[in-house]
Amino acid sequence: MVRVLKAAMGAVLVTSFLPSLSEAQRRGPYDAAVEAYYRTVGQAFSVSLEEVRILGEWQLPPEEITVVLFVARRAGVSPDAIAIQRDAGAPWTTITQRYGVGAGVFRISFPPGTSLGPLEEVYRSFTETPRASWDTLLIDDRVLVALVNIRILSNQLGVPAAEVLAAWERTANLVLAHEQLTSS
Repeated sequence: MVRVLKAAMGAVLVTSFLPSLSEAQRRGPYDAAVEAYYRTVGQAFSVSLEEVRILGEWQLPPEEITVVLFVARRAGVSPDAIAIQRDAGAPWTTITQRYGVGAGVFRISFPPGTSLGPLEEVYRSFTETPRASWDTLLIDDRVLVALVNIRILSNQLGVPAAEVLAAWERTANLVLAHEQLTSS
């Protein structure tokens, strides 16, 4: 909490002495993409942009903020409780198991014939495992982050999950995939 207050006070002091530039002019292109991504994530979870920005102050990549909010909502705990553990280096599998959030909630339906690329292995596991045992599957951190983001971005942007997956594969970055999907 003290870190958040210090950061907020520092931001107020810094911005009060800056020339009258627009917010977009003060930030670089990637910062603007992160801000737009945060706005979409906040809308998905009915959380203010400011709250998403505060979560973004943890030493986590922006696309993991979506997972923090998703897991916190599923587990019925504070997003800070999840962010603290992830910031300390806990793998997503450990965090999700601790809160009883099984792997089955991360599975997304894709149309038959969709090239799953980096998701291929986890979907093979889903196919080979009886549905009642899906929650016992272990999902790699990168794949879990992708699955949550694909679900949220697909729902929020109104585009098929396969299109979000393809944008992620093209950009190798979920924030840039969001930017690509919203600018087309």
